[in-house]
Amino acid sequence: MQGKRVIDLTHVMLPGQEQYGLEVTQRGERHGPTGDIMSDVFMWSHVGTHVEVPLHFYAAGKDTAQLPLDLFMGPAIRLDFRHKQVNEAITLADLRAAGDIQRGDRVVLWEGRDGQYRTPASHQRPYITEEAAAWLLEDRGVRLLGTDSSGFEVRGAGGHPNHTRWFAHDAAVLECLCNLDQIGGQRFTLIALPLPVQGLDACPVRAIAIEE
Repeated sequence: MQGKRVIDLTHVMLPGQEQYGLEVTQRGERHGPTGDIMSDVFMWSHVGTHVEVPLHFYAAGKDTAQLPLDLFMGPAIRLDFRHKQVNEAITLADLRAAGDIQRGDRVVLWEGRDGQYRTPASHQRPYITEEAAAWLLEDRGVRLLGTDSSGFEVRGAGGHPNHTRWFAHDAAVLECLCNLDQIGGQRFTLIALPLPVQGLDACPVRAIAIEE
């Protein structure tokens, strides 16, 4: 990685303190000359910085083991929407004005919400309009949409039209990113790989940005 800069976009997960469950129990002998430990890990699939895949909404949808690896890694663009308020729409016009989204890009919405993680305000965020979501999918060929908030729809509105449309295209969502302010420019390489677990609808990832 000589000549490149790597930025960690992943929240550190704290057992017993996450909104979605995470517990770690150690097994085995104590550390020492003849001992070692292993751990039992219980967690929700949507804990921490995580990706969601079509199985989350569709019984026949693809799980984390079935989507191609290159969906979760490649050229990305960060779009600055820190000026957007809670429940304010990010429109198609907003997307077009925010940056030059190239076909097949991984799109990351910088909403400035990572400081709300693990707080009562964790679900307070703007949202993407249905028209904007459809344009990303159908016109720009986007298959991974990321955000530093907990989602891209109005919390509690019901119906989840954006998730439904997104997963119908075998696309994925990357939620609860952090440190987007440390990325120097709009364009970078994104890597956010889930574990390939059969039957899993979402999975924590170690998300990183790579800059030249």
